[in-house]
Amino acid sequence: MRSSRWILALAAAAFALALAAPAFAADDVRGLWKIIDDKTGKPRGYVLLYQFDGKLFGRMVATIDKETGTIKDTLDNRKEKAEKLAGDPFYAGLDFVYRLEDRGKEWRGQIMDPESGDEYDCRLWKEGDKLIVRGQLKGLGFLGRNQTWMRASNTELGGFGVPDPQGFNPVIPRKK
Repeated sequence: MRSSRWILALAAAAFALALAAPAFAADDVRGLWKIIDDKTGKPRGYVLLYQFDGKLFGRMVATIDKETGTIKDTLDNRKEKAEKLAGDPFYAGLDFVYRLEDRGKEWRGQIMDPESGDEYDCRLWKEGDKLIVRGQLKGLGFLGRNQTWMRASNTELGGFGVPDPQGFNPVIPRKK
């Protein structure tokens, strides 16, 4: 009789933990986001955050011209290459956010600055309808900078349609 109470108590505890687990999960941030430059406050590009094997990745789907504010590159019309990265990949199509894991209230992994090829520890979390993306020097969490990304819609991309990320297979870039 005593062992059946013990089993019942364990089952109740497991059930309570299962119900509480979603409360500690990071927000679902998948989808299209507009990158806002932290220095100029102007849009720089569009990234599609997607999941692959339970981790979060971010692929650049379009870049924005600094001077005109119009879309410059897309996955359908690739023009500029990331010359600091091995293989000189195009910016459009680059997986520059990678291997982020759900850590409760935020996601953690790596992010790469495609212009310099420098890699940083990355944390991201939602604040209202904004996504805060923090790149930090590896091992020095207090040294870094934040960018704010805004939720975007497909209509902002003009005639370019955002691809379905189901077919994506991440390719992690490397610095030359």
